[in-house]
Amino acid sequence: MNPSTSGWIEKFCSQISKKGIPFKGFNALYTSLKDYGFIYGVNVCITDEIDKIHTYSEDELAKVNLITGLYHTFAFHKSSFTTQVFMSKLLAFYKALEISDLSLWDKLVIGKSDNSMLEHLIHDRIQIDDNLLSRNFNKSITNSLLFVDILAFDTYLTKDIEPKSYAANLESIIIGTLYQSLNSKSKITDYDKEIINIIEASTSFLEDDTAAIEDLIYDIEYDINYNEKKYLIDLMCLSIWDDEILEKSEYQFLKQLATQLNIEITEVQDSILCIAKFHTEHKKEVMLFQQTNPLTNFYENSSQLVNKLIRRNSKRLVKEVKQSKELMLLIRKSTHADLSKDEQKQLQNQLLDILKTIPSLAIFMLPGGAFLLPIFAKLIPNLLPSAFDDNRIED
Repeated sequence: MNPSTSGWIEKFCSQISKKGIPFKGFNALYTSLKDYGFIYGVNVCITDEIDKIHTYSEDELAKVNLITGLYHTFAFHKSSFTTQVFMSKLLAFYKALEISDLSLWDKLVIGKSDNSMLEHLIHDRIQIDDNLLSRNFNKSITNSLLFVDILAFDTYLTKDIEPKSYAANLESIIIGTLYQSLNSKSKITDYDKEIINIIEASTSFLEDDTAAIEDLIYDIEYDINYNEKKYLIDLMCLSIWDDEILEKSEYQFLKQLATQLNIEITEVQDSILCIAKFHTEHKKEVMLFQQTNPLTNFYENSSQLVNKLIRRNSKRLVKEVKQSKELMLLIRKSTHADLSKDEQKQLQNQLLDILKTIPSLAIFMLPGGAFLLPIFAKLIPNLLPSAFDDNRIED
């Protein structure tokens, strides 16, 4: 099977269905995806049930591991199904997740085949283009949060959910908990500080006093299922163990998190042991715990989502923003000067009022969606220059 040529997903399904699915339950699947490095965002291998025709690149490994997780998740809910039924359901899921914009040219090249469309979407999900915007925020685009797709797909199959909202909520929980984990370190690295500053800068748009900001970060509602809790624990252990040392303060944080999640501390201990084992076995193959720690890139990558949302709704946004002189002034000022706390709050409230009127921007109304507001405010002048350029010469 060649994951870089047309027909690879259908070939994958054929090989797995003929041999019988190797994982009989979600726990077995999750454990193997950790062994493969998929959960850690560093893919080193895939299931032995797939016949490889060459040495796979990491992107190809990530593709296969993602489909492995999605296929098995579907199989856990369906005792009998065809490949086409699986692919059609998965395509509907990814369309609802809105992970990729298909241009007219894309559609002409891809054709009308559901299989080709799904392969294109999976490719985009794994390999994000290194465009100007992503370079501005972080050149290293990684795949550590791909398991959120599998968790969202699992719930999508059993409940009436909006996948994009579901995934956004889970990712916002991860961001808030990441903030806690980084602050639990007694020795915070420059890179840790960089991530903490990004998150703290975001919270300044939410409340104007320190106590309220801490409430926002620390009083996270962990209304998530057991599988999501295990994944969250693994990601937090990964972020803490990057220096291969587990400090007392870090372990105390993990114990408190386990209590909040209502899970046994042994789950945390097992997670740390798994990470240490993976690091030892694959130290020469991958630079797992360097500055490209995959989890900490999530916030920067969110800028791509905000960029898309602004571009899709640019005409409506310009119309709404122009109707508020105060908002125009605040956004203009934010491009060349720091806003006071009162001004930040005014900007937040007025942006939220506008966002409420545009259904496709409802993601900002979700718990944690306000983390994206600073990116939103920063990108509007860049993406809609005609509305905010005081020195623009009219034609």
